This record gives sequence, C-alpha cells and structure tokens, in this order.
Amino acid sequence: MTNKSDPLTVLLEIKSRMETTVEDDLIRACYQLQSEHQYDKDRDTMKKMWAMVEEVIVGNEDDVLI
Repeated sequence: MTNKSDPLTVLLEIKSRMETTVEDDLIRACYQLQSEHQYDKDRDTMKKMWAMVEEVIVGNEDDVLI
C-alpha cells in the first residue's frame, strides 16, 4: 500500500524544517490558489500569487519575510 501525503501538509512540514519566517497562512493561500486554478486553460495564477506575496511583504515591511 502506498502512503500518500497531502501536498499542503508536506509544504508546511518542509517550511517548519527550514525555520523560515514565511507565514503558514501565505503558504495555505498560495496552495489554495494553485489548486483552484490548476486546470484553467488561461490561468494567471503566477500573477495572482505574486500579488499575494507582495501584499504580505508590504504588510510586514519591518520584518524579514524570506
């Protein structure tokens, strides 16, 4: 039997191992955006994801994000 892990759980686990300050909510939001639009033919997921990351950076401009 193959043990398959939820990709989001794996991403969050890797993030915790890296000891980075990227917020879990940002990782969840990026994952959700990708999941929702992965089959859209004319998707602009990267632009939307970039905008989400920029919003977090602007909101935390005193902190180091990555």
